[in-house]
Amino acid sequence: MRDIDAPSLPPLRRAEIERLLPIAPEWILVERVVECRPPDYIRTCRRIEAGDAFVAAHVPGGAQSLRESVLIEFAQQSAYLLALLSRTEHDGASQPRPPERCSAQFLAPACVGELLVAEVTLDDTADGVVLHDATLSCDERIVCRVRMFAAPDPSAKRRVKSPASRVTAWEGRARRRDIPGAD
Repeated sequence: MRDIDAPSLPPLRRAEIERLLPIAPEWILVERVVECRPPDYIRTCRRIEAGDAFVAAHVPGGAQSLRESVLIEFAQQSAYLLALLSRTEHDGASQPRPPERCSAQFLAPACVGELLVAEVTLDDTADGVVLHDATLSCDERIVCRVRMFAAPDPSAKRRVKSPASRVTAWEGRARRRDIPGAD
């Protein structure tokens, strides 16, 4: 977290979330962004209703609790929303990447009829790798903790971070290793 609180964005509804996330609307789990202080924090929610087609498809055999994979997906979509809402003009056209790897600890079931809330915080960033922590709760009961990693796009050309240098990272490594054709 930063020493100074970042300004909070107004809450977002489903239609605004659908415009932001590059996911088919029927696969979007986040119903509402309750609070967002980019780039450090976001709180999202979704009511778990049995009549919801997505929830019904992922609640096995009429069970009353969600599968763990759905909880992880909810946390990842929330973290990706935080990354999207944290973009600045300085970022230009670069698109943040969704979390690709995670570890999760499941503490209690998320049951049908409850309000699922995700609180995601930015833990650390280094060399384009972003680490988010998420806590998912239902009715004040913590159901899951997730740590997620998002790595930069390896196919994107990155520049060596030197103000005088206009050399790509690949060119810099090639020159240091005396690979022909790097000039």
